[in-house]
Amino acid sequence: MLIITIEPSAELATKIAPNKAIKEAAVVNKMKANFVVFEGNFSDTTIRKIATKYKVSRFPSFLFLHSDQELFHSDFGYSSDKGKYLNMIDKALLKSKDKSMSTIAKAYAANTADTILLKQLINKRKQNGITDNTELIEQYVNHLKISDLNNYQTVLFILEAGPQLDGNAYKFAKNNLAVFNKIYKDEPLEKRVAINNAIINNTYNAAVKTKNPNKAYQVSNFIRGTWNDDPVKGHKASETKMLSYYLAVKDTTTYFRSAINFYDRNYMNLSADSIRKLDTKNREIQMERARQQTFKQPSTKMVSKAQMDSIMKVKPGQPVVRTEIVGIGSVVNLHSNDLNNAAYRFYQTGTKNINYLVKAMTWSKRAVELNPTWSNYNTLAHIYYAMDIQNEALATQKIAIDLAKKNAASEQNLLFLIKAYEKMKSKTL
Repeated sequence: MLIITIEPSAELATKIAPNKAIKEAAVVNKMKANFVVFEGNFSDTTIRKIATKYKVSRFPSFLFLHSDQELFHSDFGYSSDKGKYLNMIDKALLKSKDKSMSTIAKAYAANTADTILLKQLINKRKQNGITDNTELIEQYVNHLKISDLNNYQTVLFILEAGPQLDGNAYKFAKNNLAVFNKIYKDEPLEKRVAINNAIINNTYNAAVKTKNPNKAYQVSNFIRGTWNDDPVKGHKASETKMLSYYLAVKDTTTYFRSAINFYDRNYMNLSADSIRKLDTKNREIQMERARQQTFKQPSTKMVSKAQMDSIMKVKPGQPVVRTEIVGIGSVVNLHSNDLNNAAYRFYQTGTKNINYLVKAMTWSKRAVELNPTWSNYNTLAHIYYAMDIQNEALATQKIAIDLAKKNAASEQNLLFLIKAYEKMKSKTL
């Protein structure tokens, strides 16, 4: 098994130290008696790659892997109760006896007419966190009869596999609208969100891979439909996805034209005061939703979006598919974040078109006005640099560095800002 931790602050380390029941002899001995144990920190490059592969975002994480690196069980979180970890080991031992995904895949490859094996394979992939099962679910529906659509669980199984919107599996699932609609009415919100996200992501990824705009439009329309309670936000989310598509397929001509229209229309027609009021209202709505949640979120250390983006060097502004389960912090300074990301994406394209750069500068300045953070100043400095306004670029990046120091930014982020400043100064950025 592999334990992935994240280096805590000195203050946090003091708080969590008494809760590490995982270090108790009973737990350690049982773990070592049944598994080969490795422990690594998220700051390590190799561990970071593993964390990315298995979509680790909660620390500490406990990953149980077969010898072929197939994940068969995972858990997370510190606890003062050793029972949590002893129970975790028992569950892992039980699951380790199940057939591995590779074993089931080989058996199915040898007998593709066996729908039981096919269903086992899809379930095993879902269990291992694989949400793209579009090809397999297409094969599965080929074995079904129309009457099978009267079965609630069958239709649910198809939807949970994340079928593409233009595929036969999705069309098949929608044939019985009574069952289809009942699923979206009766299933827990978290499951409905997961279904929609899998369908959206799988169809979108296929659209990008094949450079198919029609498939991308289908995703865009589907996203709009998930916002039937708020058509304005639905239209905005729909357009955002199309912008993401244009950028992904490198259709920069359409991207620049569409992005300018979108951000000017949705973000620049309001005053700064009006935008702040909207952000405050959104935060209040999310806080109220959080209070009304009937389930409790597990207590654990979470990596913030800023930390994850920094560590993984994720390009800013990747659109987030709509979900009802949103962290309260995600709506704070929403307009500022969106404008900053839009401006930085223009910079990242490497465009030398002064009209596009001026537009990006305008958005970036508004982002700074709304929320004068070091990251927003960093974006503005980069745009000044791209426009060959050297003095402004250096002065603005210096502000970013000072703000980062003042707000105790991570050493890695501070180093990034300083290196960018030096490159700007030597004109090698």
